[in-house]
Amino acid sequence: MVSKGLDFDNVAVVGILNADTLLNYPDFRASERAFQLMAQVAGRAGRKSGQGRVFLQTRQPENPIIPLIVGNNYMQFYDNQLSERMMFHYPPFHRLVYVYMKHRDCRVLDEFSEHIAGRMREVFEHRVLGPDLPPVARVQQLFIRKIVLKIESNLSQYRINEALEALQAELLADKRYKSITMYYDVDPL
Repeated sequence: MVSKGLDFDNVAVVGILNADTLLNYPDFRASERAFQLMAQVAGRAGRKSGQGRVFLQTRQPENPIIPLIVGNNYMQFYDNQLSERMMFHYPPFHRLVYVYMKHRDCRVLDEFSEHIAGRMREVFEHRVLGPDLPPVARVQQLFIRKIVLKIESNLSQYRINEALEALQAELLADKRYKSITMYYDVDPL
């Protein structure tokens, strides 16, 4: 409740339990979200009643983000994140396109996702990651696979969309794959 921004009087102690779940979420923004949430929660302790205390529980005290959170060193955190994102081709230096595929038959979906990833590599080369399981790999009766496409910011999104649509049309024309659902998330949040 404290993390949601509600302001309670006389909050002198705040505990952040198992901070590792925030830091280890499979998303390149996990560190940013963890830093933001922990800094916000820590700021709630002792707001009106003087000095507050914050307890941070982690199994990874050697994680380089932990001292930055403890020291509230957001500028160093920002600099680290920017250099890491540049090195690994993430926004704001590159654009992301997540390609999701869904199907009832796991084997058909795996075959299709490998096939389309291979075809995507022929067009987009080293910019293709996957296919892989997303954090939620099955919803109701449908299995899900994900491919990540990292594109330089200066490339035409229109041409990328055209190439993806052509690949999709080509592969879904195969009767084995007709019932596969595909969708895209461009610049995911």
